[in-house]
Parts: sequence; structure tokens; C-alpha cells
Amino acid sequence: MRFFVIISFLILTRGSNLLAKDTPVIETKLDSSIIVVGEKTYLTVWVENLTLIDWPTTPKAAPLALKREAQRRYQINGRIREGFRYLVSAFEPGIYKVPPFELETNSGVIRSKSHTLRVAPINSLETHGIKINGEVTPYLTGVFLKKTNPYLGETQDVEAKLYLSQAAPHLLRLSDGNVINLKKDGLAAWRFTTTSEPTGYLDYDGHQFAVYTYSSSINALQAGSLILGPGSTNATLLRRQMVRGGFATRSFTAKIDFPSVQLDVRPLPEGAPSGFGGAVGTFSIKVRPLSLELELGASLTVETRITGSGNIDQFPGPKLIDLNKDWKQFETMAKPSGGERRSSSGTAEFSHVLRPLKKVEALPPYRFIYFDPLLENYEVKESLPFPIKITGEPLSPKSLREALEFLPLGERPLKAFGKSSPLNKWAWQIIPALITCSILGIAFRNRLKARHITLAPRREFEDKLKGVTSASNDRVTFFREAARFATEHDAAEGLEEIFKIRDEICFQQDPKPEPLKPSEKKRVLTLLRTLSPLLLFSITIGTLIQTSKGIDHSPEEAKADILASMEAGAVREHLHNLAICELKLENYGEASLWAHRYQLHGGDSTKLMSELPGLHARSPEGTEWLSFLPKWVYFQIFILGVWSLLIAILTTWNIFGNKRKPLLVTYFVFTGLGLIIGITGMKFYPEGISFEPLRELSIVTEKTPLRSHPFEGGITIRENVVGSLCRVKVTRAGWSMIKLPEGGTGWVRMADVSPILE
Repeated sequence: MRFFVIISFLILTRGSNLLAKDTPVIETKLDSSIIVVGEKTYLTVWVENLTLIDWPTTPKAAPLALKREAQRRYQINGRIREGFRYLVSAFEPGIYKVPPFELETNSGVIRSKSHTLRVAPINSLETHGIKINGEVTPYLTGVFLKKTNPYLGETQDVEAKLYLSQAAPHLLRLSDGNVINLKKDGLAAWRFTTTSEPTGYLDYDGHQFAVYTYSSSINALQAGSLILGPGSTNATLLRRQMVRGGFATRSFTAKIDFPSVQLDVRPLPEGAPSGFGGAVGTFSIKVRPLSLELELGASLTVETRITGSGNIDQFPGPKLIDLNKDWKQFETMAKPSGGERRSSSGTAEFSHVLRPLKKVEALPPYRFIYFDPLLENYEVKESLPFPIKITGEPLSPKSLREALEFLPLGERPLKAFGKSSPLNKWAWQIIPALITCSILGIAFRNRLKARHITLAPRREFEDKLKGVTSASNDRVTFFREAARFATEHDAAEGLEEIFKIRDEICFQQDPKPEPLKPSEKKRVLTLLRTLSPLLLFSITIGTLIQTSKGIDHSPEEAKADILASMEAGAVREHLHNLAICELKLENYGEASLWAHRYQLHGGDSTKLMSELPGLHARSPEGTEWLSFLPKWVYFQIFILGVWSLLIAILTTWNIFGNKRKPLLVTYFVFTGLGLIIGITGMKFYPEGISFEPLRELSIVTEKTPLRSHPFEGGITIRENVVGSLCRVKVTRAGWSMIKLPEGGTGWVRMADVSPILE
């Protein structure tokens, strides 16, 4: 029974594929959507899987004229493809609808899509001339827009057209149109290029001209009056002329000039809903989760597609409506468009990674907000929620640690420094502050005339000093007692005057009493009071850098865990570990961003940088060892040197005696070391770059080319600059001009650049 079911399924699948392969298809292609009065452009009807005996029935298209022109037949991979080419023209300016073609088949009527054709007056063209052999051959050019009053950010198709003369003696054809260099102040545009095949013909003023259409799309970067053009290109032309014995074709290069066209750009109206990201146009949204069943804690990738007409490449993706905060969301990434977008219509694809925080029954809808220039109103599109099944239980701490053991020994994450709060960084300054206050207190105490001494050593000192004070007014007796008092207190430095006078008057034979002057007595007593016991301080600096146990991280599961840990309290080693995870996941741009952020906070990313692509600046050679300590430690050492200098100055003014010299030596040593180490560390601390401070730089985090102008049509300067260090010089309409370490500049999308300093 099971075998029969499998065979039946294969037969039905094969039959459906064959049926789809043989289904009749009808398509139409309009070579130019904007023409002038009298111009005929090609409309081709393509038919597949259907054999026609005669041309399809021509629909009624009045006031347009449809004329049969040629038929082509191809056979591709066994399928027949026929093309029926018509010439479409109009006799009055206006906007017309080319009706769809219908074909009657065995399975019913099939219908092609319709087209909008805009017809401009003939005076929209400018006449120029090419000088050939002394004769001037005319050619015409024009630049045509769908709308001359678009809204800011609205993308529209634009056509620059070249009309080459087909009259003798110089029948001209286009061999290589090259790129038109049009002035685009305030506008972003794709490159204007064309093919060597004409898109139609124009009969004008008795001459026939072959028409070549340069297609592109433009987007206004600012509101107000803007001008597209003028411009020119050096086109390669083929000239057919009669020579002896027949005709000859020769090529030459001629400068082709194109006129300008004015736009009046309207600003977007006020009242944009919250979440509006700059999308302007008409769009639809489609959401597809890659899985409808996953385990709790695993990641889910959701792909979203925005299809329509507008500024497809210039807005962020849809937003998940997670009102209950049931999902951990990561950055929405735009998929590359895969080439230049020469039409305002297309599809933008985004990839969004998220992780369920608890078991839920459905994935919430996605919301996309845009401004519709046709309705002149802001529109909100929401997808439907997807039923989803979440299994499993949250990982226990033990199992999580086991799952994180993935890195080889040489690439283990660093052990994290303890979080350095401002209190930890500055609390040590209480010690020098107390020392300073104490010295100031001593100075204040020495200048008080009356002091109440409660400590026993101080009372004994005062009692002995009173013995000197109570000595008779005899000068010999007074200096004998003063010298004895100084000797008992082991004092010599600073009191040499007392011992000298004593030796002069007391050791004479039969010294005669001499009167003691009050001023001399006061001066000696002041010197003796400096022998009072001093309050000594010891400077103890505890370690400010505490280590905590490092955590190992898995490349697929640990990224979210690290980010969650950073929300609770970020330390610099988290940045290093994130860089390792992104490197393992081959997200080189994100790895470079986290590596530079780690380096900004004082880490050494040299080994990580060597494994990453992109342009990186040189690290200052010979100073890498300074990054052993965080940069703020060197600043604290510098502050310690300043404190020591202040305390040394106060000690010089207010402390005397035999304790003064060792204190000054100690403080001056701290002063010298603090200032030298602090200034050296701050000045030569390795920033890891050679041209700007890291805090002012950014990283190119996505695979993207470096362009010459802020639009997708800009010339590609470098194919890929992912992971490169850069400085953002200016931003404009979703684009950033960056400067690379080597000095080169160019434009990348703003979403592809992330600042190192968050």
C-alpha cells in the first residue's frame, strides 16, 4: 500500500511539472514607456507553448496606433517561443493605456498585462549637430520623466533619448552609447546606459531618426526645485557611406549632448505614523518563517519581501509587532539586490533572526509603513500571524556551560575584568584627601595660641616645655634649658641656632648673667614647639582591578547570551568574545566591529585583526604593552602624582623636624612616578589606528562595494570593503561618505556602517 502511494505521488508530481511546462504563456514588452509625438516604439508580444497560424488579434488601442512590424520564432530547450513585434505611436501628447493582448487556447483565454505610454510634445527635444567631412548631420536628444512634481524619496523611471539621422549621405547607427554623465545635484540616479539596438523610429521635419533609449531611475534627496542635467557622453557611432564598388561602414566617436529637465520636489506631509522608515511608493508585504517548529532557546530566521514600485533599496525592513516581549530580536539584514536597479519596480528581501523567550503559539505579524504618492497618504501593511510550535525546556546553567565548550585552547575567550564602576575608580582618592586635610589641620593647629591637648605625650611635652618657659629671664639659664630640651627630643636639624648660642655663653669660665629679650625668648619657644609629636600617615592603595571568572561562548548559541549579559553589566572582554563568535560564524563585518570596540576600551585586538578582511590602520609599534592595564588606570596614576605634588608642597610649608625629610622624599617619588607613568600611558596608549581616534570611527559591517556617488548607479571604486575601518564624513538619504585609513573616500549604504563607540 505504501509503495502504491509513493508511485502515485511521483506520477502526479511529474504530470503537474509537465503540465506547468506546457502551459501557454503570453507576455508583452514595451521598449520605451515615454515617446514624443510622431515617434514609433516597439511593442513585442511573446508567446510560449502555443503554435499560432497567424498574428494575434490586434486590440483596439485608439487613439494609439498599433502596426505590425516583424515576427520572430525561437526554439529553446524544446519549447517554442514566438515574438510578434508591433510599432506603437500617438498623435497627441498625453498618457495612454496600451490594452492587453488576448489569445484563445484549449484551456481558455490567456491575457497579457497592459502598459502605460506617456507621449510628450515634439518640442521637448533639442536639436544638435555632428560635423562630418565639413557637413553638419543633425541629431536630437531629450530627457523625460514620469512625474515632474514627485514627493521627497519617491523613485521614478527616467529615460534619456538619442535620435540619430537615417538620411543619406550619412546614415548613423549607435555602436556603444557609453554612460551619460548627467548633473544630479540633489538627486540620486542609476547609470544611464543603452544598447546598440534602437527602440523605435521618429519621422520629423522630413528626416527619419533611429531612437536609442537610456533607461534609469532617479530619487530626490531634498525637497524644492531640482534640475536633472544637462549632460553628455562620448558615443561610438557607425557611419555607412557609399564608396567605389559599394558601401562601407566606419566608426568614429562623437560627443552627444543632452538637455536638462526641472523637478519640483514636494516634502512628505506631516503626521507620519510611528515606525515610518522612509519608504515611498506602492508596496505589498510577504512574510515566510524558515521553520514553524523549533526548540525553546533556538534561533528562528524569518524572511520578508517587500514588492512594489518605489524606493526599493532605501528603507529598512518590516518590524515585528511583539507587544508582549515574547521574542529576543536581532538586527534585520537586507539581502543584496544582485545588480543595478534601473526600474522603480522590484522586490526588497530581508532576513530577521529572533529567538523565543518563552513558549508561544504563534509568530506575531510584521508591520510595514510607507507613504503612497498615488493616494497621498501613509499606509500600514501587516502580515498575518503564523501558528508555530515551540518545544523543549530552558537550558539549565550546567547544560549551558557544557554547550559553550567549543573553542580550542588557543582561542579561549578572555577572563572578564570586573566591572569598574566610578566608585571603584575614584574611591582611593579618599586617602590623599585625608592626608592633605591632616597637613592643613597641623598647620592650623600650630598657629593657634591656645590649644587643649588631651593626649598624654602631648601633655608631657607641654609640661617639659613649661620648664623651659618658666626659666628665669637669665639668658644663660634659658638657653641651657632649651638645649637640654632639644637634646631630650633627639632634635638637631633646624635648631642649630639654640646649640650655637648655648655653646657661646654657657661654656665660658664664670659666665655672667645676661638679660633675655622677650622677642628672642618667643622665637626659641616657637622652634621648640615644632618638636611636638606628628601625625603620620601611610599610603595604601588596594587593587582596583578585580578579576571574575570568564565565560566561554558558543558561536551559534552564545551570541545572544553574551548580549543578554551585557545588558546586565557590560565589560570589555564581552566585546572580544563577541568578535570571536562572529568570526566563527563568518560574519566578518560584525567581527571587525566588535574587535575594534574591544580595542577602543583598551584591549589588544592584533590577533583578531589579522584574521579579518577589510582595510585596517596600523597599531603604534612598541607601545602595545601599555594595553596590559585599562587606559583609565593611567589617568588615575596621573591624578595620584598630582595629589602627591600637592601634599609635598603642603609638607614643605607646614611640617618641620626630623620627619620632614623622609616625608618629602616619599611624596616626591610618588609625584615623579605618577606624572611620568600617567602622562606616558595616556599619550602613547595604543588606539590601534593611525589617522583618527577610535571613538570617532566606524566599521563597514556588511559586504558592500565602495561607490563614487550616493546611489546604486555610482561607479564602483572597490568591490568590497566589509570589515574596513573608516570615518563617516557626511550622510545623505540613507548613504554615508566614508574615509578609509589609506585616505580613499567613497559612498556606502548607511545601514552597512556601524560606529565603534555605541
